[in-house]
Amino acid sequence: MNDFHDDEFHWEDFPDNDMDVQLPADAALHQTRHPFQRPWTLPERVAVLVVLWLALGAALLSTLGHGTGLDAVRRYLRYGSRDNTDKLYAYPSSALSRFASMGDKLVVLTDTSLRLLGGDGEEIWSQPVRMTTPALSANGNRVAVWDVGGSELYVLGESGPILSLTSDNDGPFLSARLNKNGWLAVTAGRHGYKGAVRVYDMRMKPVFEFHSSRRFVIDACVLDDNSRVAAVTLGQRDSVFVSDILYYRLDEKEPEAECNLPDALTLEVRQRGSGLTAMCDSCVVGVAADGEISTRYDYGDAWLREYDLGGDGFAALYLSRYQSGSVGRLVTVDDSGEELGSVDVLEEIVDISAAGRYVAALYTDRLVVYNLALGVYASLSGTENIQNVLMRPDGSALLLGGSSAQLFLP
Repeated sequence: MNDFHDDEFHWEDFPDNDMDVQLPADAALHQTRHPFQRPWTLPERVAVLVVLWLALGAALLSTLGHGTGLDAVRRYLRYGSRDNTDKLYAYPSSALSRFASMGDKLVVLTDTSLRLLGGDGEEIWSQPVRMTTPALSANGNRVAVWDVGGSELYVLGESGPILSLTSDNDGPFLSARLNKNGWLAVTAGRHGYKGAVRVYDMRMKPVFEFHSSRRFVIDACVLDDNSRVAAVTLGQRDSVFVSDILYYRLDEKEPEAECNLPDALTLEVRQRGSGLTAMCDSCVVGVAADGEISTRYDYGDAWLREYDLGGDGFAALYLSRYQSGSVGRLVTVDDSGEELGSVDVLEEIVDISAAGRYVAALYTDRLVVYNLALGVYASLSGTENIQNVLMRPDGSALLLGGSSAQLFLP
């Protein structure tokens, strides 16, 4: 964020004319000035400036609730008056393209290549890959990249790869999650077990591993205190598949806590505040630090079509009324399980993305950027050739086409 500095003002002194002697210029000025007019003193001018600054601050604060005022300033200082049609990034076209932002850098993953592009669009690093189901997950200034059910995994920093793994005969990679400090949890299959989780510290050195014999392990994340890992397991109870979250201390072999998620299949876990948010097929569940369920938001009879946990303190959900079709709702839910906003959807949403205090919804013919209460913040028409969108915390959005990306500045 750019720092703001007050402009320097240089005040001129106005000498008193104790002798009441009028120079020619003084006489002319005296003829046009009202009797009570006089030059402002320095304290008076300072007082006026203070009032003006307070008024400006009040105007900015009045828009801060929707993130519009200060973010507009940030965007102008960062991007200037750049045209929305500018192509920032170019990359090979692929039906399996996946994207992630890393500051002003862009990670582009396909089934055959992995690229890191700089803020100016230049390629920083690239690597051929062979992936059947490419996936990626970003947190802060790192991005984890892997092949779901495959043998390749990378972690990228701002200048290129900082970790490269091959599963060989150990079993396929299932997920890879980074915490805000750069610690990594890798979930993988293991021969003779139903899954395993390995934890890497910020230097990408392995510091912990456990194997599961009784339940399938499908996801995991290191908590932000870097002392525990939460693992999502899948098993059967009374002939019904159920999800559980197991908490392990990195210096212990047995779990210290367990959270049962009844009637829900967990898709992803991510730390939010001091607890976890579990994104499930039928609900969003908040789990406290001690493993107890603290909040729950149910979808009712709706089907989860898309979701994004990248917003500051909220989750964005695209819920469909039917298992197939485009009639449904776009919803935002905060960490306490309360609904912040809801918008009825009567047409297809191609992609959604959340970041900062914003949600971007890409429809078939336009982009709409909402605030976290789902009030319309900005929109752009003519997006028929755009396939994906990446929201940025400052309210800008990357529009990702088949072979190039452009920046949308509200």
